[in-house]
Amino acid sequence: MRDVAIVGAFQTKFGELWDKSFRDLVVEAGVGAITDANMNGEDLDAMYIGNMSGGLFVGQEHISALIAEHSGLAPIPSTRVEAACASGGLALRQAIMAVASGYYDHVMAAGVEKMTDV
Repeated sequence: MRDVAIVGAFQTKFGELWDKSFRDLVVEAGVGAITDANMNGEDLDAMYIGNMSGGLFVGQEHISALIAEHSGLAPIPSTRVEAACASGGLALRQAIMAVASGYYDHVMAAGVEKMTDV
């Protein structure tokens, strides 16, 4: 297994963000992390998106492909992972394992929920 490093990070503002969709929030975080890493979206090999209840909260399943498309990163592989309140952590774990295994070099992990729309 190879060593893995987190080279960029970003966190959106917490709060009741009525004017932003879950897509807006995760794209803002993703662009911030890519910028922090001094990379471009084209450098990414894959994405792992942690989300517990997109289908229930915002009526949208299969959000990983939607986020890749909405952010202009499609057609990279984009996988949604769900582990209740640990979904974002599981996305990070999957990204780390993908890089450590040598399968990918540059992977984004993100977690997103939009519970104020419930």
